[in-house]
Amino acid sequence: MNLKPKFTFPDKEFDEVLTHKLNDTESYYKRGIAYYEKREYDKAIADFSEVIKRNPDHADAYYKRGNAYCDEIDYDKAIADYTKAIELRPDYAEAYYKRGRIYAEDDAYDKAIADFSMTTELEPEHANAHGYRADLYRDIGEYGKAIEGYNMEMKLRPGDPTVYYNRGNTYSKKGEYDKAIEDFSKALRLHPEFTEAYTKRAVVYIQIGKFNRAIEDYDKVLKLEPKSIIFYAARGIMSLHIEEWESAKLDLIFARNLRVDIINIFHTVYENVTDFEVKNNVQLPEDIAIMLRRW
Repeated sequence: MNLKPKFTFPDKEFDEVLTHKLNDTESYYKRGIAYYEKREYDKAIADFSEVIKRNPDHADAYYKRGNAYCDEIDYDKAIADYTKAIELRPDYAEAYYKRGRIYAEDDAYDKAIADFSMTTELEPEHANAHGYRADLYRDIGEYGKAIEGYNMEMKLRPGDPTVYYNRGNTYSKKGEYDKAIEDFSKALRLHPEFTEAYTKRAVVYIQIGKFNRAIEDYDKVLKLEPKSIIFYAARGIMSLHIEEWESAKLDLIFARNLRVDIINIFHTVYENVTDFEVKNNVQLPEDIAIMLRRW
């Protein structure tokens, strides 16, 4: 988890801080921050611990030590420190946020949502907290609440393509495909090389039977990321829907030659070749049908 400190030292001050005679609590605190910024987490933890020893009510030292523990992947100690910081300062919004991030990583959704909610209550313009809480609501199927969260994040970050992408995912899961396409398209206008938005929009086009549009999106993905060979198989299967047999065969053979399991991909959607033919009212050429059959 990437936790960047708010406090930063100019380059010239690093050596001064690190070599300064430590005769007061604040000196240990400042040196701890300097060590943290240099990613010397053990030394940072030692200094923040000294601050806490000298001043057990130093909420910022608990918070900073929690960040260091978090970056060392010692999440239990990080949570303990964030919790102590909150006990000492109940309006410590960033401590709630960082603790919420850890709970989210651990799939403790209720605790994470509670912490993000407290963060936004204390800091209504905390865009990250709105966004992460929306992600969790989406993951647990609370799509309406997720969309509300993304709407708020969007007001705070009006030009961020990721917010449109995330809201588009939520609309897609909710079955509101037109709105999903609109959001993915907006994300792509803001960031024309956003490959994930192309792939997600392609999936929505498939859901509504616009296979040509899905193929166009897969074209864009493969142009941007030609090594994403699984999308040759996806594009090939889409070509089957519009009876572009040669294009389909070329993509499927190319993907198969690169060790893509085209049969497994096909059978994640259709039970067998007959199932595809019945559902799409089409007869596959025998050479393509052979490529997609399980024997």
